[in-house]
Amino acid sequence: MDESDEELKKILSLKELIHSPVRLAVLMFLLPRTWCTFTELQIALNLTSGNLSTHLKKLEEGELIIISKKFVNRKPTTSIQITLIGQKALDDYVNELKDIIQYHDSTL
Repeated sequence: MDESDEELKKILSLKELIHSPVRLAVLMFLLPRTWCTFTELQIALNLTSGNLSTHLKKLEEGELIIISKKFVNRKPTTSIQITLIGQKALDDYVNELKDIIQYHDSTL
């Protein structure tokens, strides 16, 4: 097996959970923040509530985010934050992309 085969394996092994553009955008939005509300995230990413909810559920099932619901000023509020597992997974994902780019550049 040569080096190009190894690089192809890296591409195929990219974490599908993060590789989705919406889920990647969610994690990138959350990374510099302690937390955000569902509405803030929905507006920032310009998504429908159903679409965002579906992606958040997958990230929560993967333990990459925490979703908490509470009342603020008598209104239900959903808060979202990235977990340490989510931060590590995102960091690993970015490093894998860097490796792929480096390989690409070296073959030109």
